[in-house]
Amino acid sequence: MASFRLKFNPSSTEGKEGTLYFQVIHRRVVRTIYTDYHILSHEWDESASFIHVAGAQARRARLQLVASMVQWVSGQLSSIIMEKETAKVEYTADDIVSAYNRLPPCPTLFGFIQRMAMKKAGIGRLGTAKTYRAVLASFARFRGGEDMTFDALDAETVSLYEAWLKGRGLKRNSSSCYLRTLRTLYRKAVEMGLATDKGIFRHVFTGFVKTCKRAVSVEALQAIRALDLPVGSPLAFARDMFMLSLYLQGMSFVDMAYVKKSDIRNRLLQYDRKKTGQTLTIMWEPPMQAIVDEYAHLAAGSPFLLPIITRQDGTERQQYEKMEHNVNRNLKKIGEMAGLPITLTTYVARHSWASMMRNMGFDLSIISTGLGHESLRTTQIYLSTIDTEAVANANRKMIRRILNE
Repeated sequence: MASFRLKFNPSSTEGKEGTLYFQVIHRRVVRTIYTDYHILSHEWDESASFIHVAGAQARRARLQLVASMVQWVSGQLSSIIMEKETAKVEYTADDIVSAYNRLPPCPTLFGFIQRMAMKKAGIGRLGTAKTYRAVLASFARFRGGEDMTFDALDAETVSLYEAWLKGRGLKRNSSSCYLRTLRTLYRKAVEMGLATDKGIFRHVFTGFVKTCKRAVSVEALQAIRALDLPVGSPLAFARDMFMLSLYLQGMSFVDMAYVKKSDIRNRLLQYDRKKTGQTLTIMWEPPMQAIVDEYAHLAAGSPFLLPIITRQDGTERQQYEKMEHNVNRNLKKIGEMAGLPITLTTYVARHSWASMMRNMGFDLSIISTGLGHESLRTTQIYLSTIDTEAVANANRKMIRRILNE
């Protein structure tokens, strides 16, 4: 049976790192696998034939990562040898080296998340890419900037990360969001054969905690609409974007930002949700047009329906995020002016649309269709049978109730 061992080749230059390599031995034939891993001479433990992790914190972190990578290579070589032994076929030391060279390089957690974020951004899933980068930044802070291999990611590390998030004052749902995203990335790595599923998220909370109410009553919506705000002011714009989102079946702010004038044809607005790519169709109603007309002069010459993205220069996402921040800041003021018990945000419009539809007695499947909730498994079986006109009629009744018609 073949064997292998880790070796160290010190540098001939004093104070310079040497190279770690593996020797593969089979039937007295020795072959070498060089690595890109380097350490100093005093960091090599000859008696243990392994890395001596010591020194300042930053150096220890680097050595621990190298040690994890070396262990990953050892695991791969063990699997290759075991596979050939199990197959009971003739093989040579060169065959082992060739099989190893065909493997992808050892993946690190930080590098993998960054690649997944870039991949999502490349296909237009900018929101998901942003979430991935946020998780990477958070986990990197937790690790003090120390990267790690997937093999080194274990249940204890995940539990410590959860405790770290809690210690930073994150609410349970926020902590759960970070952990769910990290779990999603971990599962992607497992699917790609880069990691082994060890059930390391079993002991942390990745669910949802029922939060305070984020919907407002029809009376509150009528009060918001009736506020006497200076025409053309940031407050009026924020209020109008909130009401337009409500009229548009709780459309998210990012989708409103990217809606184009050409998306409206034959009294129908058809657009693809940025979050899921799902195509939604909304009947275009007069109250929607009234708000659009109010700001048409600010969107003149632009392909976009609303003056949220005003330049097409590669900064579209930054423009809509800045505008959303400003709108939410002004909505908070509007909520206080209307005497609301909750903080008013663009997302409240989405919750309020769903809440009103439910209170008006409409079926959950119609609400789900209107919101474009692909993830609601219990309602998805009805999607193919829901007529767009049914959602349009329901939405029209909701708008009329707000307008007291």
